[in-house]
Amino acid sequence: MTFERAHALVEQVSNAVAELRTTLEKHELPGLETAILNSQMALKALEDHPGGVEGLRQLIATFPEAQQLELNTRLEQARTDHQLNSDLIRLAMQRNAALQAYAAQSSAGATYSSEGGVSFLGGGQLLGKF
Repeated sequence: MTFERAHALVEQVSNAVAELRTTLEKHELPGLETAILNSQMALKALEDHPGGVEGLRQLIATFPEAQQLELNTRLEQARTDHQLNSDLIRLAMQRNAALQAYAAQSSAGATYSSEGGVSFLGGGQLLGKF
Protein backbone atom coordinates (compact mmCIF):
# COMPACT_ATOMS: atom_id res chain seq x y z
CA MET A 1 0.00 0.00 0.00
CA THR A 2 1.30 3.42 -0.91
CA PHE A 3 1.40 6.47 1.31
CA GLU A 4 -1.48 7.99 -0.66
CA ARG A 5 -3.76 5.02 0.01
CA ALA A 6 -2.79 4.89 3.69
CA HIS A 7 -3.34 8.65 3.93
CA ALA A 8 -6.80 8.32 2.30
CA LEU A 9 -7.78 5.59 4.78
CA VAL A 10 -6.57 7.57 7.78
CA GLU A 11 -8.37 10.70 6.53
CA GLN A 12 -11.59 8.77 5.95
CA VAL A 13 -11.54 7.44 9.52
CA SER A 14 -10.48 10.72 11.07
CA ASN A 15 -13.04 12.80 9.19
CA ALA A 16 -15.89 10.37 9.88
CA VAL A 17 -15.36 10.19 13.65
CA ALA A 18 -14.82 13.98 13.81
CA GLU A 19 -18.10 14.52 11.93
CA LEU A 20 -19.90 12.21 14.37
CA ARG A 21 -18.39 14.03 17.35
CA THR A 22 -19.50 17.40 15.99
CA THR A 23 -23.00 16.09 15.28
CA LEU A 24 -23.29 14.67 18.80
CA GLU A 25 -21.95 17.83 20.43
CA LYS A 26 -24.45 20.01 18.58
CA HIS A 27 -27.36 17.58 19.18
CA GLU A 28 -28.09 17.62 15.43
CA LEU A 29 -30.50 14.69 15.35
CA PRO A 30 -31.33 14.92 11.61
CA GLY A 31 -27.68 14.35 10.68
CA LEU A 32 -26.97 11.73 13.32
CA GLU A 33 -27.94 8.69 11.25
CA THR A 34 -25.68 9.71 8.37
CA ALA A 35 -22.78 10.54 10.72
CA ILE A 36 -23.08 7.18 12.48
CA LEU A 37 -23.23 5.33 9.16
CA ASN A 38 -20.16 7.17 7.82
CA SER A 39 -18.27 6.45 11.02
CA GLN A 40 -19.18 2.75 10.91
CA MET A 41 -18.13 2.49 7.27
CA ALA A 42 -14.80 4.18 7.96
CA LEU A 43 -14.08 1.96 10.95
CA LYS A 44 -15.03 -1.10 8.87
CA ALA A 45 -12.55 0.01 6.20
CA LEU A 46 -9.90 0.28 8.92
CA GLU A 47 -10.75 -3.21 10.20
CA ASP A 48 -10.55 -4.56 6.64
CA HIS A 49 -7.00 -3.27 6.21
CA PRO A 50 -4.60 -6.24 6.32
CA GLY A 51 -3.77 -6.63 9.99
CA GLY A 52 -6.34 -4.04 11.04
CA VAL A 53 -5.14 -1.04 13.02
CA GLU A 54 -1.92 -2.79 14.00
CA GLY A 55 -1.22 -3.64 10.36
CA LEU A 56 -1.76 -0.01 9.43
CA ARG A 57 0.59 1.13 12.20
CA GLN A 58 3.25 -1.28 10.92
CA LEU A 59 2.79 0.06 7.41
CA ILE A 60 3.04 3.65 8.65
CA ALA A 61 6.33 2.76 10.34
CA THR A 62 7.83 2.05 6.89
CA PHE A 63 7.19 5.61 5.64
CA PRO A 64 9.56 8.57 6.03
CA GLU A 65 9.43 10.27 9.44
CA ALA A 66 7.41 13.31 8.31
CA GLN A 67 4.73 11.08 6.78
CA GLN A 68 4.70 8.88 9.90
CA LEU A 69 4.14 11.92 12.09
CA GLU A 70 1.30 13.19 9.88
CA LEU A 71 -0.54 9.85 9.80
CA ASN A 72 0.04 9.01 13.46
CA THR A 73 -1.22 12.45 14.52
CA ARG A 74 -4.43 11.97 12.53
CA LEU A 75 -4.89 8.45 13.92
CA GLU A 76 -4.43 9.71 17.47
CA GLN A 77 -7.01 12.45 16.89
CA ALA A 78 -9.41 9.86 15.46
CA ARG A 79 -8.88 7.65 18.52
CA THR A 80 -9.59 10.57 20.85
CA ASP A 81 -12.70 11.55 18.88
CA HIS A 82 -13.91 7.93 18.92
CA GLN A 83 -13.58 7.80 22.71
CA LEU A 84 -15.40 11.13 23.04
CA ASN A 85 -18.15 9.82 20.78
CA SER A 86 -18.65 6.86 23.11
CA ASP A 87 -18.97 9.20 26.08
CA LEU A 88 -21.34 11.55 24.22
CA ILE A 89 -23.55 8.66 23.11
CA ARG A 90 -23.68 7.29 26.66
CA LEU A 91 -24.64 10.74 28.01
CA ALA A 92 -27.31 11.15 25.33
CA MET A 93 -28.78 7.78 26.24
CA GLN A 94 -28.85 8.73 29.93
CA ARG A 95 -30.52 12.04 29.10
CA ASN A 96 -33.07 10.28 26.91
CA ALA A 97 -33.86 7.78 29.69
CA ALA A 98 -34.32 10.63 32.18
CA LEU A 99 -36.64 12.50 29.81
CA GLN A 100 -38.66 9.34 29.19
CA ALA A 101 -38.97 8.77 32.94
CA TYR A 102 -40.12 12.35 33.41
CA ALA A 103 -42.66 12.04 30.61
CA ALA A 104 -43.97 8.78 32.06
CA GLN A 105 -44.33 10.30 35.53
CA SER A 106 -46.12 13.38 34.29
CA SER A 107 -48.57 11.62 31.98
CA ALA A 108 -52.15 11.19 33.16
CA GLY A 109 -52.13 7.49 32.33
CA ALA A 110 -49.00 6.73 34.33
CA THR A 111 -49.81 8.70 37.49
CA TYR A 112 -52.80 9.75 39.50
CA SER A 113 -54.38 12.81 37.95
CA SER A 114 -57.55 14.83 37.70
CA GLU A 115 -58.98 11.77 35.99
CA GLY A 116 -58.72 9.75 39.15
CA GLY A 117 -56.41 10.81 41.94
CA VAL A 118 -53.43 12.83 43.05
CA SER A 119 -51.51 14.80 40.40
CA PHE A 120 -47.75 14.58 39.96
CA LEU A 121 -45.99 16.72 42.56
CA GLY A 122 -42.80 18.63 41.74
CA GLY A 123 -43.34 18.72 38.00
CA GLY A 124 -40.53 20.13 35.90
CA GLN A 125 -37.75 19.77 38.44
CA LEU A 126 -35.98 17.03 36.51
CA LEU A 127 -35.83 18.96 33.24
CA GLY A 128 -34.19 21.91 34.99
CA LYS A 129 -31.10 19.80 35.62
CA PHE A 130 -30.28 19.34 31.93
